[in-house]
Amino acid sequence: MQALRRFTMLDAPGLTPYLVSRALTMFGATMAPVALAFAVLMSDRPASFLGLVLAAQTAPQLLFILVGGAVGDRAPRKLILVSTNLVMAGCQAGTATLIVLDHVSLVPMMALQALWGTARAFFTPANTGVVPDLVRPERIQDATALVTLSRSVASIGGPAAAGGLLLFCDAGYVVLIDTFLFLGGALLLSRLPLSRPQGRPEESLRESLIGGWREFAGRSWVWANVGGFAFYQGLILPTMFVIGPALAAGEGGMGSTGWAVVLVAQGVGAVLGGLLLMWWRPRLPLAACNLLVGLESLFLFAMAGSSRVEWVALMALIGSIGVTMSDGLWLSTLQREIPDEALSRVSSYEWLGSLAFNPLGMAATGLVLEAASPVTIILTVAVLNLGVRAAVMLSPGVRRIRNVSEEKLPSGDSPGTAGKTPDSTAVTAVTATDTDGSEVGSDVGRSDAAGGAAASSALR
Repeated sequence: MQALRRFTMLDAPGLTPYLVSRALTMFGATMAPVALAFAVLMSDRPASFLGLVLAAQTAPQLLFILVGGAVGDRAPRKLILVSTNLVMAGCQAGTATLIVLDHVSLVPMMALQALWGTARAFFTPANTGVVPDLVRPERIQDATALVTLSRSVASIGGPAAAGGLLLFCDAGYVVLIDTFLFLGGALLLSRLPLSRPQGRPEESLRESLIGGWREFAGRSWVWANVGGFAFYQGLILPTMFVIGPALAAGEGGMGSTGWAVVLVAQGVGAVLGGLLLMWWRPRLPLAACNLLVGLESLFLFAMAGSSRVEWVALMALIGSIGVTMSDGLWLSTLQREIPDEALSRVSSYEWLGSLAFNPLGMAATGLVLEAASPVTIILTVAVLNLGVRAAVMLSPGVRRIRNVSEEKLPSGDSPGTAGKTPDSTAVTAVTATDTDGSEVGSDVGRSDAAGGAAASSALR
């Protein structure tokens, strides 16, 4: 009955088109990089060429994400989502044309991917505000679980589809498919019944950014968790995806086939995590969020202590379940607790803080690997992860945030408004009194203010 009640939300105006749009674009987003990598490497370009192209895609996201957040709180989110999907479709069409015509040169490829990353920087913060506009606050976690599930399934199918298509056609045509997926996503997003955000259009960009920072910094449960996400992006992911393959390929390791099985197990875990999130509604969502990320240490311990594929894959599956559920709980809490008029800006600061350390961690991990053994690094990171999770849970705000039961809010409340502060003045009044005073749970009118992912998938 609970699952049936979750799926009845598909009748909410705009939710089904939004879910399908996210699944389509995630499918393309995980398919295109595989094709792009093969296109570059098979054109006799060095691996550094591919690194520069991918960096051109990532750097603008970090540079413009805050501006994207400010725009997302001032302009209609529906317009932002549709227009950025169209821009990303155009970028992929240009990239596909260069590959098909065998004109894979560095400057135009970097320019197209930089424009793609810039569009993504505006899409991401605006996208955070969609679910609260479509469903009531007590259904946000359920809707987020459906979004997570659809994205997880698509993220498994994308690379598999790319591998199959590359056996029969040029990599450029695979990237071209991503173009049509973005166009389809834009068409579906045009059906969203989104209203204009409640931000202040008369504010300058600088004032808007300062206001967003105050909303972000005034809530310890937000920045405490973002610090934990930064640790995950900067240390755990590089450990898994840089040191993990090196350990598997080394003497006595599980080999490339075994490591592929581990990655498949992570994908299955992401799907299972999305399903479990539809059933489980923890009373303390942020405390549960950090406990779940702690499960990733089980995977790291197994990776360091065993080369048995089945054991490591099982721990990878459990860790992926935990991270996926954690990401859904965090995102639904952020969407439920942050006032509508500040949600995109807070999300942009959250994404920046979460993802900024990922490229640094990826680069530094290779250097650290030259000075220490892989097992030592993995064990150290696993222990540090448990310590970071415990430290985040020491924040009073993390333990005070409560989930919203379906019986708590009256049925007459409209999406995106029930239980939230009607204007930013109330938020300022609360946070000015006490930076943690807004963190006494959902009973304070939700004036208290939780990416992308993001590089990897879950946990931003």
